[in-house]
Amino acid sequence: MQVLVSNFSEEQLNRYEMFRRSAFPKAAIKRLMQSITGCSVSQNVVIAMSGIAKVFVGEVVEEAIDVMEQWEESGPLQPKHLREAMRRLKLRGLFPSNRNTKPLFCS
Repeated sequence: MQVLVSNFSEEQLNRYEMFRRSAFPKAAIKRLMQSITGCSVSQNVVIAMSGIAKVFVGEVVEEAIDVMEQWEESGPLQPKHLREAMRRLKLRGLFPSNRNTKPLFCS
């Protein structure tokens, strides 16, 4: 990993540092999961879900950056880029679209 990071460009290094520093608040994740599932959620599950959410957001942002580049635009990401990224991820089956599912882990 050290070799990879040492070969990053300045922009890549800045993005990597921002990614490493970012995190979802664990209390908010726990509250959200408990409201959705109706069950109590352990700390390990909250940590895992925070990590999954972070990776998911990273996927959406990377796709939005690709959209912006394909549209030959520059500057910060805009909502239209994120919406198009979500649309593309849904088409590929990488974005959940079914909202009416039963909780999987409650007894």
